[in-house]
Amino acid sequence: MLVDGIILYLCFLISLSFHECAHAWMAQRCGDSTAKLLGRLTLNPLAHIDMLGTVIIPALMIFLPLLGSSAAALSGFIIGWARPVPVNPNNFRNYRRDDNLVSLAGPVSNLLLGFAILVIIRLMSLIPIENGSFLAQFMHVLLNLTFINILLAWFNLVPVPPLDGSHLLKNFTSMGWETYMWLSRYGIIILILALNFTPLQRILTQLIVYTLKVMTFLLRF
Repeated sequence: MLVDGIILYLCFLISLSFHECAHAWMAQRCGDSTAKLLGRLTLNPLAHIDMLGTVIIPALMIFLPLLGSSAAALSGFIIGWARPVPVNPNNFRNYRRDDNLVSLAGPVSNLLLGFAILVIIRLMSLIPIENGSFLAQFMHVLLNLTFINILLAWFNLVPVPPLDGSHLLKNFTSMGWETYMWLSRYGIIILILALNFTPLQRILTQLIVYTLKVMTFLLRF
């Protein structure tokens, strides 16, 4: 169980690195090279780590169940975030459009990565694989990686800071910067409360299920 937890966490780091690198790549495409100059246009997880969102909360969600703690409010559902990619909106060609594109780049990259991994799984399923073999264990890791990428994509679209969906909400509603910053101060608290006392976990689970159904439907060959 400990090994499975470590593998799951490594899958999480890989997915998060793709997510943040996509933000940096899209920002550069939109005219802002700030993230690239600060070393964020990379798949190296060390460049993107946020102590709370990348280490503490995901680790609690993965490893608390291993301790048999039934009172672990955060356990059983892995989510998280990295340090926000530094962006200078003054460099954007069109602020609202480009801010939306940069915000969507992370979740879209996770969906594309999840689909690409599912293609590999589908190809591997065409060959005979014995239960318990290395290939069978490798397919299990790939399934975890697919699941985490789809989860990160939908979770980051939740419209609460520091998640990407908060930028989409700000631009869609023409929210003032002062209001957005006030909301940001309580974003972490809102997220924890929403995960534990609202249907958010159930909604995310349903979105993951439907996304997997669509992807597997497209891979029927």
